[in-house]
Amino acid sequence: MDTLALLLSLFGFLACLAVLTNKARARVHYDKELQPNCLLTRWPLLFVTGPRSFFYFSNYWNIYPSYLAEHGYEVFHLRLPWSNSLLRQSRAIEFLKAQDAAKLRFHLVMDSATLQEFQTILKDLRPECIISITEITDSENKSQTNSLRAPVVPQETIEALPSRQGSFFIKWAYQLHRLILPGRPLSSLSALGAVEETQLQNARLLLERAQSLAEMDLREDL
Repeated sequence: MDTLALLLSLFGFLACLAVLTNKARARVHYDKELQPNCLLTRWPLLFVTGPRSFFYFSNYWNIYPSYLAEHGYEVFHLRLPWSNSLLRQSRAIEFLKAQDAAKLRFHLVMDSATLQEFQTILKDLRPECIISITEITDSENKSQTNSLRAPVVPQETIEALPSRQGSFFIKWAYQLHRLILPGRPLSSLSALGAVEETQLQNARLLLERAQSLAEMDLREDL
């Protein structure tokens, strides 16, 4: 009974930690001073969720989507299954084929781990709905997808500014997230916009990329 009680207590503690840290990331505030006169993309920006677990499941991209939306960009999310690679790939293929059939288009935003996961699918399908790819990486997880550049669509890599700062509990929960998903090159918290010290600077790098994509859309229309 003592062992069972201990295990139940540990499970309860970990469950509370997971819920509270996910909520904590969602409550992070940042300076909302907007940059004026942003040229907007013709096509929406689509953020794809990377591998998730109970310790990192909510608000995968943290402030990035809302920061761009506040500047007027149309932003959507593709929320894939949490961690099963086959299910994630199947859902991605289904989604891309549906978008092609509907003749919709978008600018894809992924972290390095997710782009590595789907590079074969993107090469094989060559979906017309994707008109650009933005890869967000960091010094801990350098891009390994250079071979994807030429055959598919215009691609650019944003190297997020690193930081070892941040909430102790959020970092601890993310380490548990890594333990649950062993062997995967997961992005750092800083690259995902979860560290207050660098999240605004990294969001501005993404905003610069969005403005470059808007210029690309404009040239396409001329």
